[in-house]
Amino acid sequence: MADSFVLEAQKYLNGTYGHNSNWVHLDENGMTGGLMMEGLVRAFQIEHGVPSVTGYLGPYTVNVMRSLNDIEKMDPSDEPSNDVKLIQCALFCKGYHAGGITGIYYTNGVNAVKQYQEDAGLKTSGVIDWKVWQGLFSMGWFQLVPGGDPTLRVIQRSINADWSSVIGVQPCEGVMSRNTALSLIGCLQGALNLQTWIPDLTSVVFGPATQSAFSQHPLYEGCSEPALVKIAKYALYFYGFGQTEFSSTFTSGTRLNVVNFQKEYGLTGLDGVVSGQIHLTTMMSLLTSRGNPNRSCRGGDTSQILSRQMCDNLKAAGYNVIGRYLTGTVGVGAAERPKYLTPEEIGNIQDAGLSVFPIYQNGGYYADYFKISGRGSYDAVTALRTAAVLGFPEETVIYFAVDFDCMSYQTESLIIPYFRQIANAFRQAAFNPKNYKIGIYGPREVCRQISAEGLAEYSFVTDMSTGFSGNLGFPIPSNWAFDQFDEFTFGPSPAFPLDKVAVSGRDGGARKNDVGGSVTTAEMLQEARSKFTR
Repeated sequence: MADSFVLEAQKYLNGTYGHNSNWVHLDENGMTGGLMMEGLVRAFQIEHGVPSVTGYLGPYTVNVMRSLNDIEKMDPSDEPSNDVKLIQCALFCKGYHAGGITGIYYTNGVNAVKQYQEDAGLKTSGVIDWKVWQGLFSMGWFQLVPGGDPTLRVIQRSINADWSSVIGVQPCEGVMSRNTALSLIGCLQGALNLQTWIPDLTSVVFGPATQSAFSQHPLYEGCSEPALVKIAKYALYFYGFGQTEFSSTFTSGTRLNVVNFQKEYGLTGLDGVVSGQIHLTTMMSLLTSRGNPNRSCRGGDTSQILSRQMCDNLKAAGYNVIGRYLTGTVGVGAAERPKYLTPEEIGNIQDAGLSVFPIYQNGGYYADYFKISGRGSYDAVTALRTAAVLGFPEETVIYFAVDFDCMSYQTESLIIPYFRQIANAFRQAAFNPKNYKIGIYGPREVCRQISAEGLAEYSFVTDMSTGFSGNLGFPIPSNWAFDQFDEFTFGPSPAFPLDKVAVSGRDGGARKNDVGGSVTTAEMLQEARSKFTR
């Protein structure tokens, strides 16, 4: 809905900065949105001589805001200020009534700034400081939005109250975002005295310095680490473990929630993990999707065709189950090589005492792949045919890949229809006489949505892809069977690339295949085409 005050702000900005070559004209429609907020930032950058006028609120622009003098309540007879006019425009865009675009910071403006500060969890001083500038000019919102989570908003406001001087002012609208999840790592680094100012949260990592520092501060019932305990409690709430009390005390209830978290995330019994306590491995799983990449595991996946020696080496190193591809190649040009399972390789794997679970990925690493008409049906019959020829036993789960940073709207428009086509093929006995089951390989939230639709039996989670929007801040799906969390070169000789995979035990893979023959790629694809056409 159009807002007359936002319209006034748009007219003011166009009229004031339209002569500047760096200005991008704003539609005068009274609507607050991304372009309007970019316009506000662009106006600030022009006003303060920022060298690169982009409309992006980056570290340089925020540091300029941090250098400005505070603005306190003015006298009506004072000279109007262009900075105050920009603040008044920003207040309108964020839903606060600033009076008008007068350039005089007086009663209405002071009250509006106080309301913003209260909503954001900041000290309600009514003074325009850098936190007012940064918050009002950000893309964030500070009031609970429809469908927002009030408890999450309590956490967001508390984070700003305690840590905005280190990580900047974060949104408080009750919606989980990548920034909200990353903010916990920033808070942790602040609490460990590793950082005093983080200009860009997207740059924070739970790296060696943070790991080393936190290792000196384990959390347990009765410990004296108030700031760290609150951060851990926030993370427990993010992942759905019933933590709704956010004091600085590690209580018996917190201990029970930690126990349940460790069980659900496959951490119980690992080296360095103490049940009900938060040491490094548990904290890394709370604050990052991949967790501690150095933790041990029983599973792996690889694009390497495995020799018997490789399989024996895997077994000797403690691996029990290996994920391998049904079809396809990896690499390009002269480096291209096959990655698909063969009957001989299955014999190598299973004779070494390992089990194998099948993955289907002949694309799936970009959105356009899923836009191809009939893609799900085609992939389903190809995977079913290949798995049957390779002798996978009845009810084996085949994991279909969604291996890109899939947004929620893409899950709705592309991935769910793709898996519905797969499910339709799997329901037909002519295609699936062995009653194979559907699995999904993808980010946490995509796996959860597909499983909630009844379209996947188990999930193989791409937690190693920490940049995927559907991982960080989202709980691991309750039906996870495998969790990919690190990539390294496995030795001894012959060495090959291997992904570490945590194993929940829900899917044991196939320990004995009944390989009845082989099939060439051309024959397989021709049969798939024929079945799909019919």
